[in-house]
Amino acid sequence: MAAPDCLIVGGGIIGVSLALELAVEKMAVVVLERGAAAREASWAAAGMLAPTSEHHQHPAMEALVSAGSALYPRWLSSLCQLCPLDVGHRTEGTLVVAFSEQDFADLTGLPGERLTAAELRRLEPALSDRISSGVYLKNDQQVDNRRLLDSLWQAATRAGVGLRPRTEVRALLSASGRVTGVQIADKSRMEVDIVVDAAGAWAGQLGEAAARLAPTRPVRGQMLSLRAEPAPVRHVVRSPRAYILPRASGRLVIGSTMEDAGFDKSVTPSGLAGLLAGAREILPTSAQCAFEEAWAGLRPDTPDHLPILGATDMEKLYVATGHFRNGILLAPITARLLADGILGRTTSIPLEPFSPLRFVTRGPRPVSSKL
Repeated sequence: MAAPDCLIVGGGIIGVSLALELAVEKMAVVVLERGAAAREASWAAAGMLAPTSEHHQHPAMEALVSAGSALYPRWLSSLCQLCPLDVGHRTEGTLVVAFSEQDFADLTGLPGERLTAAELRRLEPALSDRISSGVYLKNDQQVDNRRLLDSLWQAATRAGVGLRPRTEVRALLSASGRVTGVQIADKSRMEVDIVVDAAGAWAGQLGEAAARLAPTRPVRGQMLSLRAEPAPVRHVVRSPRAYILPRASGRLVIGSTMEDAGFDKSVTPSGLAGLLAGAREILPTSAQCAFEEAWAGLRPDTPDHLPILGATDMEKLYVATGHFRNGILLAPITARLLADGILGRTTSIPLEPFSPLRFVTRGPRPVSSKL
């Protein structure tokens, strides 16, 4: 088999979205995924497209999230043309609810419609009587992330992308300041002109260069789902302690914890107990719903909690990781921006605030455990 033009390490939504973008540009692309197909953070996510409820203080991040939200409908439409699967796209918006004055004070930065308790319960009669106020964020949406991943992998395959699950990359290879390929766990090597490190929480584990340019760490998120037919709520509902996403199938997705547990994806009694308590606080009838499933994923965080995007000081090596809680939302815009950079085009958003080189110029820094 001829060597591809580009090799992407990481088969989650970021890596495969970029692969599809490059394949449309007639590049030969191979994606190497360390585990089973699409079973890491992208699979474990909730699927919220939350440009407003995931409030960001950094101006560059606000611009990235805004561009990602604007691009999403067109991206979904293009994806549907390649692979016409229902990805559960819903547009009812999010209700962020408060149980106290302090809870509501924490919502003051959200650019949404303020609602009284009575107004919230007119929208969602099943909400708890203890809810005192809230904010309606009409621009928040959701997708069924697992269906979306299935659609994306199928579309990439049809576009000619080589998708190779259970192929773990151990290290990046280089010579004379230029990336030359990767070393696989079985000791084999793949030589290639362009490499993109999109390995999520594992992005910094691919040898010395990756540790220097992509210093990610895993943040565990435990989640669970309940079965409720008909669904007791239509909107996504969030509180300071939990969120509930209703699916058209009758599935209620409850999330999520944020834990510094290394690469351990265990589901714990304390984690699930906290989620169930948070769900009952929002929606008392959830206590009578049938338990369906529990799982955990590892979000990729960075020292400054911003994504790592763009070219590096190693020629032809690029990084696309560190999206933390926003990987599903930011996948299309990340793919567009990285593809533009790889193809030598001007990006629609400056990537300097997200550059891998920001860690190099600041010198070594420990990854903060504070979220």
